[in-house]
Amino acid sequence: MFDLHTRYDYFVCPECACVFQSPIPGMDVIASFYPETYTVFDQENRTRNISKLRKAFLQSTRGYDHLRSPLPYRLLAAFMALFQQSTTPAWEGGGRLLDVGCGNGRFLTSMRTLGWDVQGVEFSETGMKACRMSELLVHHGDLASARFSDGSFDLVTVRHVIEHVPEPRPFMAELTRILRPGGRLVVETPSSEALGRQWFNTYWYANDVPRHLFLFSPANLERLGAGCGLLKSGLVMETTPKIFLNSFDYLIRNQGKASKRIAWRRFLARIYVWLAQRKGRGDTMQMTFIKPAA
Repeated sequence: MFDLHTRYDYFVCPECACVFQSPIPGMDVIASFYPETYTVFDQENRTRNISKLRKAFLQSTRGYDHLRSPLPYRLLAAFMALFQQSTTPAWEGGGRLLDVGCGNGRFLTSMRTLGWDVQGVEFSETGMKACRMSELLVHHGDLASARFSDGSFDLVTVRHVIEHVPEPRPFMAELTRILRPGGRLVVETPSSEALGRQWFNTYWYANDVPRHLFLFSPANLERLGAGCGLLKSGLVMETTPKIFLNSFDYLIRNQGKASKRIAWRRFLARIYVWLAQRKGRGDTMQMTFIKPAA
C-alpha cells in the first residue's frame, strides 16, 4: 500500500455500481502517488527472443500464423489452449498499435517483435528513458496532449491505466476517437467483482489505495465503452496466485515471512485461483471493444 497513514474514502455508484474514490484528488496530489521508483517505471526492459512454444501458442490461439514453429510445438500448444487463455491481442493483419501508459516499454517491445508498428504514451520520465533505450516512439505526457489524428490506430491497448484516470469517460471518448473504424480497444483493469476483493475486503492487493481512483465491474466497463460508441467483442478474466499472496501479506500487516515463501499459503493461493476461475470472478479483466465501421 502506498500510504498507510491517510484515510481514503470509496463509494459505490447507486446507478452503475462503479466503485470510486471521493473526493477525487487534484492532479498535483495524484502525481505524488507515482514516484520515479514506481515499479512499472524502473523495471528492466530487455528484448527477448520468442520461444518456439510461445510462437506455436500464439499461432493456435491468436492468429499469428506468420510466426513459424515446428509441428511438435504446435501440437503441444493446441493441447495447452484447452486449459489456458491468451491475453495477447489477436493478430488481424497487424497495423498500428498504441499502448497508453506504456511504462518502461516492455509490452511495446514484445508487440514490435510480433510484427506490430508500435507507439506509446507515458508521463514518467524514468519510463521514457527506458523507452528511448529500446528505440521506441513514445509521446511524453498524457493521452490528450499527444493530439493524435482521428482514426490513427488499428489497435489501442490500455493496461492497468483506466483505474488511475480521474475522468474515465472523456478518456474513453479520446481512445475511441483515435481508433480507426473497425479498430480494437483492449482494456485491462482490476475487477470490482473479484473473489479476492470479497475475501480480503480493504486488504485486497488490487485495491492499490490511493492510486486506483475507480474499480470497474465487467458490466459497468462495458457500459462505459457503449456510451462512447464501442461494442464489446470479448472478455477474459485473469487470476494469479500473486494477488492472493500479496493480499494475505497485507492482512497480517507483513509480519513474518512473505507469503510467497510459505508452502501452505502458496497451496491456498492455487485453490483460490481455481475457485475464482470456476466462478468467473478473477482479479483482473481484459475487455476488448470494437469501434463500429462508419
